Amino acid sequence: MGTGRLEAFSDGVIAVIITIMVLELKVPHEPTWAALGAVVPGLLVYALSFAVVAIMWVNHHYLLAQAERPDPALLWSNVALLFWMSLIPFVTAYVADQHGAAIPVAAYAATLAVTSAGFCLLSAMVRRQSEDPAASARDYERWMRKGLFAVVLYAAAAALAFVTVAASYAVFVLVPVLYFLPDRKLAESA
Repeated sequence: MGTGRLEAFSDGVIAVIITIMVLELKVPHEPTWAALGAVVPGLLVYALSFAVVAIMWVNHHYLLAQAERPDPALLWSNVALLFWMSLIPFVTAYVADQHGAAIPVAAYAATLAVTSAGFCLLSAMVRRQSEDPAASARDYERWMRKGLFAVVLYAAAAALAFVTVAASYAVFVLVPVLYFLPDRKLAESA
């Protein structure tokens, strides 16, 4: 049995996550440039979160293409990843409503850190299913290093939020740039 149902379920959950995020966007109550300008920070946080979720969805697709079968460890690690991803709309709205205050920015960073850790866990569960561990070890090690690097950067952004929110935002932009395209080696074998 393949992973088609697992991927379809994940796609549905991720679509709901994106839908919830867009429903949280605030509409200006006045037809003025000032009113529109007041919602721009929320739009920017939404755009960033959308990019993060989209990149995770693309990489999730390529990762699940490597899975041999949907065993319990793979299923539960996928559910854990989806749980952490489902919190992204909440922290996105929190940051947008609080206009860059330290605690919401730290909560956003912490959520992205544990979501990235969840992705690393799912990667490890896929890796252990590999029929030829030696052949793909280098590829998965690179994938895991990239994932752990994201966890460290997001955790640093959580701490930095209490020093300078601007540095946290820089990390929020940097990590998606690093992940913009899926790992070429994994994509070639998908």
